[in-house]
Amino acid sequence: MKVKFNTQNLNNNPKAAFDIFKQKITKSIREKENIDLSAFSNELHTLGDVFEKQNNKVLMNKASKNFAQQLVNLKENNLAGIIYSFLIKFNEGNNELVKEFATNALAIAKRFHDPVHIMARTRNLADIYHKTEPGSQNHLKMLYEEKRAIRDVIKNYDNLSNRHKTIKTGLKPIKNYEQMLSIVLVSIAKIIRKTDPKQAIEELTLAQSIISKYEKGNLSYQIERLLKELTRS
Repeated sequence: MKVKFNTQNLNNNPKAAFDIFKQKITKSIREKENIDLSAFSNELHTLGDVFEKQNNKVLMNKASKNFAQQLVNLKENNLAGIIYSFLIKFNEGNNELVKEFATNALAIAKRFHDPVHIMARTRNLADIYHKTEPGSQNHLKMLYEEKRAIRDVIKNYDNLSNRHKTIKTGLKPIKNYEQMLSIVLVSIAKIIRKTDPKQAIEELTLAQSIISKYEKGNLSYQIERLLKELTRS
């Protein structure tokens, strides 16, 4: 199911166009029609572009957030996730809004036990805390949550590949998630190396074992250097 916008109507009254979009999607859900996730995302971005050009991002944020909550109530987690992913990108640079939307999306992903979206949203929040309070307990907590989510994705990779619906191409190759996990482990180790060097060594050792199957690169050498520093002290 796709929504075709009348360009003139969209530009003249984007709020009305959004309402029509929402109504058609809601109707399709209730009638159990198939909704094209890629088209849904594209239409949302089309609306966002118009709201942004008209300097009305606040209204787009409010309308989209409300729609996402309605979709959650309808058990349409994938569609709600697409909206929150859009809102996070739409408000890039506004740390408070990104934190709010990523936190809301994370709660939804946890409710539906969705490790792929938990992984994505913890990454958003870890990035925010890295910018606003690097090395803090909030930053560390989110890195640990991201670590657990990535490990869940790797552990259940085949099942998730078969059933997980994403907008474009599905899951990335498992190598990507193993490298992501190694980067997170190193980030954790860097934060705790002074307060808990033993645990930092464990994180680094795990990272080293994960990426040892791949060609050596900057991350491998960084892990080796950190391990040498910690084992010498």
